[in-house]
Amino acid sequence: MRTALIRAAWLPVVLATGLAAAQPAPVPGFELERFTFNPGARETMTLGTSDLLDARRLRLTLAGHYARDPLVFTVDGQRAGAVVGDRFTAHLVGAYGVFDWLEVGLQLPVVVAQRGDDLGALGISAVSAAGLGAPLLQGRVAFLRQHRGAPLDLGLTLGLTLPLGTAAALTRDPGLGLAFLPRLGGGASFGAVRIGGELGATVRGPAVLSPTSAAISDEVGSLLTYGLVVSTTRRLHVIRGELALRGLVPLTRTGASAELLAGVRASFLDGDQLEVFALGGPGFGRTPGTPAVRVVVGVVWMPSLETKARALADCAEGAGRDATRCADTPARGR
Repeated sequence: MRTALIRAAWLPVVLATGLAAAQPAPVPGFELERFTFNPGARETMTLGTSDLLDARRLRLTLAGHYARDPLVFTVDGQRAGAVVGDRFTAHLVGAYGVFDWLEVGLQLPVVVAQRGDDLGALGISAVSAAGLGAPLLQGRVAFLRQHRGAPLDLGLTLGLTLPLGTAAALTRDPGLGLAFLPRLGGGASFGAVRIGGELGATVRGPAVLSPTSAAISDEVGSLLTYGLVVSTTRRLHVIRGELALRGLVPLTRTGASAELLAGVRASFLDGDQLEVFALGGPGFGRTPGTPAVRVVVGVVWMPSLETKARALADCAEGAGRDATRCADTPARGR
């Protein structure tokens, strides 16, 4: 299985000057990661199908993420080695339902460790072993809500990555380091099954990974995104699953790619306040950042803020009758 690749960028230079005299050159800095969470994940974990969190609900996620061969070097179509062969990333993700129709989210990735093959003889230096990823801020607005009588959920997500990544670790885009991510997502639930999809784009600065190549085929930059997902709904409140197809169509000189991800999640405690999940699957294609295999596992905490606020208000109203009991008894989530 061959995923993201770099053509023989430095090969003509190496042949002209001699392998022994070649000086390893760094890979041009760009954001290698192509995976983002659905921060609220009310119904689906992988795609935003306008399944917003309920108002005044908070969802916090801590996840570990492994990608195999997200960036591979090839010569004449044959694998010469991996620039990044193994990448381990930690993700801190938060989402909050401001209103029933508005959700805000933050994703903070940190590359804990990454390694590749020694390609110094081919003129390619190693990437940094770790680095801060580019934080992603996003807001999601729902135009249609199925529970309010519409035939489906429909919403728009606007995301912006901040220029805080590390170019040497391949976690920062070229230029200003900013990327704009608009997404239009929709979905409908049919009892215990939900079907949804997402169309979007990632607008970012371009970078050619092999500028000396006669035919450029690995220019990273802006791209179109799409996805389809089938999942179970919250009616199956202990064990749930989903299957998603996510695809990328670059607007630059490089190939398209797709990933097939299967996921399972299990909820515990009252009101699904604690959840564990796992998802993973293969990648296909040649877009830099699409791995041969991706695996993500994590834990979620969803405190019942609204219930606690209501309990505190009830205690305040009855403080004259039983103030001691209210002070000593914590509010319990649903």
